[in-house]
Amino acid sequence: MTAAPTAARYGFIAELLDDPMIEEIIVIGGERTFIVRNGVKELVNVVVDQNAVRRIADQLLAGTGRRIDQANPIVSAQLPSGSRVHITGPPVTHPNRMNIQIRKFVVTASDLSDLVDRGAMTSEAASFLRRSIEDDATILVAGAPGAGKTTLVNCLLREVPPDRRVVTCEEVFEIDVDLPDLTQMQTREAGLDGGAAIALRDLVREALRQRPDRIVVGEVRGPEALDMLMALNAGCSGIATIHANSGRDALEKLVSYGVLAGGNISIPFLRRTVAAVVDLVVFLKRDSEGRHVHEILSVPEQLDPDVFTVDPVFEWSGARLSASRSSR
Repeated sequence: MTAAPTAARYGFIAELLDDPMIEEIIVIGGERTFIVRNGVKELVNVVVDQNAVRRIADQLLAGTGRRIDQANPIVSAQLPSGSRVHITGPPVTHPNRMNIQIRKFVVTASDLSDLVDRGAMTSEAASFLRRSIEDDATILVAGAPGAGKTTLVNCLLREVPPDRRVVTCEEVFEIDVDLPDLTQMQTREAGLDGGAAIALRDLVREALRQRPDRIVVGEVRGPEALDMLMALNAGCSGIATIHANSGRDALEKLVSYGVLAGGNISIPFLRRTVAAVVDLVVFLKRDSEGRHVHEILSVPEQLDPDVFTVDPVFEWSGARLSASRSSR
C-alpha cells in the first residue's frame, strides 16, 4: 500500500488526492483550482501563490525520473498511487504561472460485466466484445478525454486468453491488468539521466520484436500510428485508444496521424491498411448520465477508397445501446 499524501509534501491538494470521489484535479497557476467529481467540474474555494504551486509540482515529480523546468516545460508522469499528472510551465505558459492536472482513475471497472452493472454498456454488447477479444480482433477504442477509454481497455484485456502474449506501449503506465504473459513499456524523456529520448513509435517497433500476439498502444496521437499499423499488418492483433468525435472519425484520424510519419506515405495506402487491420471501433461518450459505449462499428471490406465503409453492430438509440438492425 502506498502511504497517503501529506499536506507537508503536497500542500492543499493532499486532501483532494485523498478523496476517493474526486476523479480529476486542475490547478491553474495560483489563480483557480477545479475538481471533477462524478463527471461534473467544480470550483474549489482555495487560492495559493505561484511559489506554492511550484513546490507542489516539484514534489509530485519527485521520484518519477522527470522534471519541470525551462528546458522541459511540459511533463507527464505517474504518481505512486497510479494517478497521472500533467504539468505545464513557462515558457509554454504565462511567466510565473504553472498548471497542474491530475487524473486519478478512481472509477475503475474490474471487467466487462462490471461495466454492464454500471450502465456503460448492455450485456449483449459485453458478450460481443468478449467474443471479439477471444477471436483476436483488433479494436480501436475512441472518445473524448475522460470518456472511459483506458477503463474499457483494461476490461477488454482481462478477456484475453491466457496463452496470448501481450505487449503494451504507453507514454505513462495506465494499463493495469494481471496477465500471465504481459510486457509493459513506457516512453522516456531525453536528458534526465544522460540517455536519449524513447518515443512511443520506438516502443511500437520494439514491441514487434517481442513476438506479441497482441500489441496495445495506450494513446495514438501522432506518427506512431504508422508503426502501429505496420505492426498489426504483420499478423498480430491490437488494441489502441484515440481521441475522436465518432467511430468513423476515429478511422479518419488514424489515417491523418499516419501521414505525420512522413516518408511520402500516401493517404490511399494508409486507408487500405487501416481497413485491413482494424476490425472494430468502440466509441465512448460522457454525458450527464455518465460514461457509456455509444456505438460499436465493424470495418468490412471497403467499397469506396475515399470514404470508410462501416457496419454498425450496436448503436445508441432511445437513450440506450441497442443491436443495429443489420447485425440482428
